[in-house]
Amino acid sequence: MKSFLLVLFSIIAFHSYSQQNVLSYAGNSGKECFYDVTQLTDGTFLVCGYAENLDWIDPQVPKIQLSTSNNIPNSLGTNRYGIILHLSSDLSNILEVVHFPQGKVEDVRFIKTNSLPFHPTGDLFISCNTADTYNNNGGYIIAKLNGNFINQTPTQTQWVQVVWAMSYAKEAHPWDVTSNGEIYYVSGEAHGYDWSAMYCLNQNGLRKPVEHWRTHWLTNNSEWKGTPASSNPLGSIDQVKYSGIVFKYQNRCELRSWTQAEFDQIMPDGNGGTRKGRWPADFLFNGPCDPANPSANSPGYNGYSPEACCPVWGASSIAIDRRNNHVYLGMNFKSYYNPGVTPDFEPAVLCFNDEGGLQWWSRLYHEITPSGDTVGSIPDQYVDALAIDYANDLLVVGARAHGNNTENLWEGNTIVANPNAFGFQNQFTGTNGNIHESWLGKLTLTEGNLMHSTYVAEYAESASNFGAAHPDPNLDGWPNPNEGWPNVNTTRIAKNNMKVSSSGDVLIGGVGRRTITTANAYQKMVKPFWGGMSAWNSFVRVYNSSLNLPKYSSLIVGVWDTITQAGGGNTDIYGVYKTAQGVIAVGRHTADPATLVANGNSIPTVNVPNWGTPSPQSESAIIAYFKADNLYNSNDSIQPNASTDNFPKIPIEIYPNPGTNDLTINSPMMGEVRMIDLLGNSVLSGDKATSIYHLNTQNLPKGLYYILLGNRTLKWLKV
Repeated sequence: MKSFLLVLFSIIAFHSYSQQNVLSYAGNSGKECFYDVTQLTDGTFLVCGYAENLDWIDPQVPKIQLSTSNNIPNSLGTNRYGIILHLSSDLSNILEVVHFPQGKVEDVRFIKTNSLPFHPTGDLFISCNTADTYNNNGGYIIAKLNGNFINQTPTQTQWVQVVWAMSYAKEAHPWDVTSNGEIYYVSGEAHGYDWSAMYCLNQNGLRKPVEHWRTHWLTNNSEWKGTPASSNPLGSIDQVKYSGIVFKYQNRCELRSWTQAEFDQIMPDGNGGTRKGRWPADFLFNGPCDPANPSANSPGYNGYSPEACCPVWGASSIAIDRRNNHVYLGMNFKSYYNPGVTPDFEPAVLCFNDEGGLQWWSRLYHEITPSGDTVGSIPDQYVDALAIDYANDLLVVGARAHGNNTENLWEGNTIVANPNAFGFQNQFTGTNGNIHESWLGKLTLTEGNLMHSTYVAEYAESASNFGAAHPDPNLDGWPNPNEGWPNVNTTRIAKNNMKVSSSGDVLIGGVGRRTITTANAYQKMVKPFWGGMSAWNSFVRVYNSSLNLPKYSSLIVGVWDTITQAGGGNTDIYGVYKTAQGVIAVGRHTADPATLVANGNSIPTVNVPNWGTPSPQSESAIIAYFKADNLYNSNDSIQPNASTDNFPKIPIEIYPNPGTNDLTINSPMMGEVRMIDLLGNSVLSGDKATSIYHLNTQNLPKGLYYILLGNRTLKWLKV
């Protein structure tokens, strides 16, 4: 009977808990934006972004200003704070705020750790936008923090790397971190005339040699092209200052075959077809490239040439498998398709091993079809995000096509390695050509073979020719994207912020028009056959592991008038995160740049935390926590007692947390208990001789405190 009641209580509690959605604004009359979110070992969250002031944060909340480098270039900045909010596990309280000095950086754009997803938090690394001139290396910085909020609250940056960046590199911050704390990143300007390259930073934040890359800068300040790095003319790897992959064809041979044998290789393309060339830039040229005497004669075998205007290529995304530190790179080439007299962009996804050796690459469409036809792909294609599906050993690719043609990003139901595959949206439909449609695909990590794919292209406002309703009840009666031939409209996913659950589900934020929403969504789109008008909107969506069904899809947008269409199209979602109970999304509500008045209508806020606000006052930050029964997965959380250090983790429970006048500590660990404030002053102490121990905290001021017991340190917030 006891077991039955326990199970019954768990079911009731879970269903009740799953409905406790949070949707809130944050900030005041200044400008605020949240960019990224992640969870820590103890279940709390970090949210990063910017704010023009910190007056909207309770004075009792600890605010820690980072000590950092004086060499950060931001002379053209807007005097903002780059911020990291440390939030309680239910988002109800701000535990502390870590921020840069005002005006030091423009924001904190991304936050990453060198640990595996859903494993105990490792070291923390961030990137921040900067605003400065070309000569001063304006773009962004990458920095390592000296604490991860578990071992200690960060107080300074351990190192800072200044990155000159424009266009792709500036917009998307392509970088990731290995398990041992090395950083791969992209600098420069995509599709320009100057420069762009990928480099690797060592654990101290300094550029380092990569053995099997092919461009190296030596200690005598010369540049050497060759591989391995240790065979350089000065005699050893110690003579190499650092290495790079240069995304430029002019007077260079990067990403091209250096021998006729490599250039003539006919290789599988990952989905039943073939292609010519060992390297992804070979298709632009009519022969191999000699690094001692570079050439760039075109067109290539399927009719492509590089655009003469723009000798620099565009690298846009990096993901690293932290089990073996293999590096995955997404990019595209600005090109010219000669048979069609068509300017174009062609994509590539590349895999390098941990020493920089090329393992495979994919074009994401056919160059030589399975039937043997050599073809081109007229639509532009871009790589917007990469992520690792650790559960299934797959690389998740978020790509995008501008326009449509017979040969485009691979369809979801024509996958040679997985004949039974079927995407939620197998292909482009309708007749709209001048639009951007997104695409998700899963490739094997070791060979780049396609296993699953779906288009992400939401219906157009004026769409017709719908098919029957989708048979899954959670699709809420929406027309099946794989039936009929309805027009779709531009749909983009958030750049470099695609996440994957412990089971392989794929989480994205996006922007669309008549976006398909699920029955369990918090905010739904009106269906086309009901006659209501849609509005441009941001949305958050979770696809199942096979990409054939959305498990959750909800809008986050101002409540618009379904007759006039007014009031919507006013939000941006930049960051997402999968938890055990649901999904968190962060972004902003936009404002008129001239009047600073919030655009459109308010989003439908609910369960606003005490630090939030129900309506925007200008450009205001947004945070959402949506929960649903079918999103529950206990493995999408970090186990608090899991550890990567050498100390045994004896369980300690403190409650209530946050609390007020008294605190209970429950643990088999005995010994002295001390409570200290943020300045390190001991404010309470005692000798714990029993498993249950009580502390009277009535006389303590509100704020964050540390509880020290044995080799453990825990945080407690008095409210």
